[in-house]
Formats: sequence, structure tokens, C-alpha cells
Amino acid sequence: MEQQVMSAALPILIVGLGWTGQFLAELMVAMQLNYAATTRDGRDNTITWSLPSNCSQTIDVSNLPFARTVLVTFPVMQAECMAALMEAYQLRHKQASQWILLSSTRPFVGNPANRHTPLDRSKDTGRMAAEDIVLQRGGTVLHLSGLWGDERQPKNWVPRFPTTEAIRNKLLNRQLHLIHGKDVARSILAVHDQFKSGERWLITDNTCNDWIRLFLKWGSKEQIEIARDLAQNDKECHQALGEGTLEDIIRCGGVKPRLDSTEFWETFQLQPTEYLKIE
Repeated sequence: MEQQVMSAALPILIVGLGWTGQFLAELMVAMQLNYAATTRDGRDNTITWSLPSNCSQTIDVSNLPFARTVLVTFPVMQAECMAALMEAYQLRHKQASQWILLSSTRPFVGNPANRHTPLDRSKDTGRMAAEDIVLQRGGTVLHLSGLWGDERQPKNWVPRFPTTEAIRNKLLNRQLHLIHGKDVARSILAVHDQFKSGERWLITDNTCNDWIRLFLKWGSKEQIEIARDLAQNDKECHQALGEGTLEDIIRCGGVKPRLDSTEFWETFQLQPTEYLKIE
């Protein structure tokens, strides 16, 4: 994809094109909106740039154009690097931008949980300090649930859980929350257009999928046998799932979304458009 760059202020600078950025770039091209994007190697006519691991000195942003919104798609593992990047960028361009940092829903462990639910900081993988910097400086953090689309297909995730313990965990935590890359792109553009300073947003497609359905449709014979045995003979699984076969359990329903992103969709007047079909 050939990115569109103009000399005046861009709507969005995508720092780290990556998987998510590709969906956003495609949407912006379709909407005839200009953007710039960075990659480590400058592929696909992008800007060659990477965030240094040592941020003790001023970060070189001389080749990064000014944009109304700067989207950082990758986890920043050092708070000082996030602060240094924001400072250097503003100093370079002598004006402020809207900053968006993408994150995951991992710290939202409440049942149910929405964007106001206190984060479980014991689940931090090293990215939360940088998120705090972004929020303190008026940016926004988008916590995205399971990302899927194009080569990322939940069908291909099922083989990752071959052991009894892994399958047991899915039977006890049946919800799979997803958000498609196309809806992520629409969400980012909406936040760009209607920016809310200093906010965390939780983004799912506001539904959930049942891991039991995924195992029955896409699991191996061995995985399905393990799941059936656990449902009948594991005390905790049997208590959680109830009587009947796995098919009976699915028909009874009972799987409701744990993560609630209603406020995001209502605030930005959007609706998800892409949903997983298990068929």
C-alpha cells in the first residue's frame, strides 16, 4: 500500500504500522485521508524510524512529520521513553498533538468489567507506566480485546490449547472477547475526530464467543475428548457447566460478555460491524 503524505499537517501519524496500522491505513486510503506511518525498515514507502531502547538522551524525531493525532501501536515498555518521545515531538513541531496509545484488556479482570473498573496492576506486562504517562499528558489509551482479521483467525488459535489444563481453563472461562481490525480502525478514526483527553477506553465488539463452540468446531479429536471428559468428571468443570453433553451446554447458553465496551460505542456513536462466524 502506498501511503499518502503531504507537507502540511497530517491527520494521523501511525508510529509502528504493523497489523493494526495496516487496517487503519486501508481505511484512510478508502476515505481519501492523508497519513504517514513508520516501520523499523522503511518498507512499503514508510518512514524508517524506531523508538530507542535507551531514552536517557533526546529522541531523534527529525524525520517524523507533524500530525494532529499520533497513534502509537506498540507497547512502550519504559515510561521515560514515552515521556521523551512526547516531549521531543512537541518540541520539534512547536505545537501539541493528540496522542493515542494502544493496549490490551489484560488488566481488566473484573467480572463484569468496563472502562471504569480498577485495573489489576499485577497483570502488568511492563506497559502500564507508559500508559500512565500518556494519560497524565492528556492522551488516551485504547484497550483492545482479542484482535482478529486477515491472517489472525480464531480458528487457528484453538490448537494452542492442547493440554488438559489449558482446555480446563477455557471451560471455566468460556468467554472469548474479540474486536476485528476493521472495527479497530473505525474506532481509532472516531477517537481522532472526537478526541477525549486523558481517558482509557475498553473496546470489544460487545459480544463474546464460547470457547466450547470453538473446540467443538475447530478442535482436534483429542481436544474434544479431553473437553468432554472434563465436563463430566472434573468436579469444578461439572459444577460450572452443569449436566448434559457439550452440545447441550452450548444450547443452554449462559455465556455473557465479561467485558463491557458499551460506553465507547455510545460515546463515539458507532457500532461494530465485524463478528466471528463459527461455521
